[in-house]
Formats: sequence, structure tokens, C-alpha cells
Amino acid sequence: MALLPAEIIESKTRQTASLIFLHGLGDNGYVFWLICFNNLPSSSGWADSLRNVVPPYCKIVCPNARDIPVTINMGMVMPAWYDLYNLGIGAKQDEPGILEATKEVAKWVAAEKTAGISSDRIVVGGFSQGGSIAFYYGMTNVEQKLGGIVALSCWLPLHEKFVSNSSVATANRSMPILQCHGKMDPIVPHELGALTNSILGKLGFTNCSFSSYQGMGHYTCDSPPADELLFLYLDHFTAQEMTDVKAFLSTCLPPVNE
Repeated sequence: MALLPAEIIESKTRQTASLIFLHGLGDNGYVFWLICFNNLPSSSGWADSLRNVVPPYCKIVCPNARDIPVTINMGMVMPAWYDLYNLGIGAKQDEPGILEATKEVAKWVAAEKTAGISSDRIVVGGFSQGGSIAFYYGMTNVEQKLGGIVALSCWLPLHEKFVSNSSVATANRSMPILQCHGKMDPIVPHELGALTNSILGKLGFTNCSFSSYQGMGHYTCDSPPADELLFLYLDHFTAQEMTDVKAFLSTCLPPVNE
């Protein structure tokens, strides 16, 4: 079972939980750009950004997507979980690519289980396109109960399948789900995140939280930098978003009694 390359930060204490977190379009788990242009430590990137929000017994795994041509970006080759044609509601979707990316997540979950971490101690999350895959995996994972889903600035892809066949999404209806979305997001509109939350409710998911952030766009930094190029690469949480994610992970991945 070949796994995609990943940036990994081991737990500070004995590992009893895992967070598998997927980056967004054109990004990766490491973000070399941050090191070159911002003089940050070599461990910077999504993996390092998450270091301070996970419990000390939680391992962080940030897989790197393959480079593929992306239609919405004029066919440019970049890291992506699947092809994107448009980001509007009702847009054409790359179903084969979504299904393939979901299989990659399943491999990492299986690897963590093989290492001794039960599935209910594994949270799957992601930002933007990565968050959409985390969502889809959680909704279609019928074999095991997950610890939860963290979905940042994203949407549920292929949601029509769940509406027409709600039995697909029965396995994890009680799992904790945290959605975070900026109200000023120009890339993945806030209403798309709200629509996803509404769909989850209609499907019977009972443990969902949808947090909106006034003034936040499609990024996770304290405030939008003046340089538009810069904010596309900044992966630091807003203070409130960090607090929300940290509290969520502490709740759904509590300490294990020795």
C-alpha cells in the first residue's frame, strides 16, 4: 500500500491520536515558499501551523497531493487533490478525481490504524479543496467510526449523491464535525459552506458546528496582508479560529486513561 508523501510531526508524548490534514489547491503540507521568503523555521507549513492546536498526544500527518493540470487555473500543473472546473454552486465536478483522492485518505487512515491508533481516535481535516476531500471521506466512510472532521473554508463535493442516497452517509452521523468559514471568502463563498452545513442537517448529522468569521477571506491568517500574493501562501490561523479548532480537537480526542 503506497502512501502519498507527507509532512509528519510526531506527538510530544506517547501517541494515542492522529490528525490527518489535507492542504488546499496549489499548496502542500510543507510550503517551502514560506521558508525562502519569510525566514521561518524549516518545519513551517501546514504541519507546523497545526502543532499548537493539537493535544500533545496527537500525531499530525499532512499528505502532499500529486501535481496535475487544473482546469480552473488554465490547465496549469500544480498540487491538487482533483481537477476543478468551477467553484460555483452546481458546477461540474471531477468525480473520478474526488474518488481517487478519497482512497488516498483511506490509505493514511489505515496506516495509522496499523500503527495502533483506533479509527475513533483519528480526525480527518483540511483547508479548501483538501477540506472538501476530508468531508467526502467522512461522509462515505461506512466501515469505521472516525474521531471527527475539521473542515476549513470548504464544501461537500458531490453532495447530490448524499441527498439522493442518504444511506451512503449513515456510518458517521454522530461524529463531531467542525466547519470554519470566512464571511468575506471570495474563492469559496461563505454561502457554499452554509449550504454544506444545511445538507448535513438534512442528512441527519447531529453533531455539526458551523463557525463564521467576520472579515476573513479565503485564508487562515490574522488579517489580509497588503500583498495579495502573500496571503495565498500564509497558513496561520486567525486567533479565534485557532481557539475553535483547538477546543474541538481537545473535545473529540480527549486524553486516554492509562
